[in-house]
Amino acid sequence: MTATRHRLGAAAIFLGVSLLYYTANPRLPDNYKHHVYVADAWLHGRLYVEGYPPHYHDWITVDGKQYSPFAPTPAILLLPFVWVWGTNVNMNAFSMGVAGLNAMLCWLVLGRVGVGMRSRALATLFFAFGTVNWYSAEIGTSWFLAHLGCELFYLLALFEIFGRCRGLLIGAAAGFAVLSRANTITALPAVLLLALARTGPDERRPGWRALFARTVAFGIGLALPLAIELGINYARFGSPLETGYSKASELYTNMKTSGSMYHWRYIPKHLYIALFRGWEFVDEVPFLKPSPEGLSLIFTSPALFYALGAPWRERVVRRLWLAVAMTAVAILPYFAQGWVQFGYRHVLDALPYLVILTALGLERAPTWHGVLLVELSALSNALGVYWGEKLGW
Repeated sequence: MTATRHRLGAAAIFLGVSLLYYTANPRLPDNYKHHVYVADAWLHGRLYVEGYPPHYHDWITVDGKQYSPFAPTPAILLLPFVWVWGTNVNMNAFSMGVAGLNAMLCWLVLGRVGVGMRSRALATLFFAFGTVNWYSAEIGTSWFLAHLGCELFYLLALFEIFGRCRGLLIGAAAGFAVLSRANTITALPAVLLLALARTGPDERRPGWRALFARTVAFGIGLALPLAIELGINYARFGSPLETGYSKASELYTNMKTSGSMYHWRYIPKHLYIALFRGWEFVDEVPFLKPSPEGLSLIFTSPALFYALGAPWRERVVRRLWLAVAMTAVAILPYFAQGWVQFGYRHVLDALPYLVILTALGLERAPTWHGVLLVELSALSNALGVYWGEKLGW
């Protein structure tokens, strides 16, 4: 009966969060769904896209044909839906469903971590409504779905790490996360270290043979999704390592600052938006308006402060922070900080680890304090959803 209630509770979170997302934006604008046209191309035996609206940008042209530089996981997830509904499938609604599924996985992962019920509930509510997950689900364009897909598979990896810890499944899940957001490949060593840090049911650390076997299995699991990426790249561009981004970079005028997609000069801009960018004051209700370049995490998700309270002496906590840091390594030097966004959307790449740290910090905080900061986080993100809808972002 307990297991049945557990499954029903998880399903209720998925349905409840997805429906609340829909209630907040029932218009479902369904703009910029590049992944749908990629999935449609595959179903018609093509690697190039066609039939998309003329205002779509970020395609690349090779030999007169249009290709997508986006990583393939979102299109893979969309395949059965596009098979049924074609390009009429509403990717906005699909994004809400993926975000609802992520909230459910957050709840399940925190249960396996061993977080208490109060902190587990608060952290799950925070994840769903106190972070830019909410805004990302409401907008649901190609860029935001890529973040949600990355979250989905890193949460699946963490679910397995804190469960039976089968290296093959962890590697495969992490690989599909990378195939959603390629920059998160830098987090893979930390994910493997998290897997190696897990003990058995008897709380004893596995021997070196077991750790070696887990590492090999992780590599085999990782190889499958990466082989998909390499094969698609070779078929499209004649090189397994050409994802399309080097070709797309020619279209990005921002690169003129340093002549490279990655450069240390971009770091201050990322830090400014992520930590210091404030609200704009306006004369109309609700008087606070976000800038299209973003908003500080301090204002969008103040409950993240609890992550700093996670017990550093625990090895898993240190490795979760390592995963956050290694994710940031590939984000902060990147030329694009995001545009027409609420908050700082790149935090979603590290949020699967940060939400665990936040929940562990909430365990040590007074109940009223945790509730207050989670409520403030949800209120801030509700304003973001309001302005995103009002301004047509």
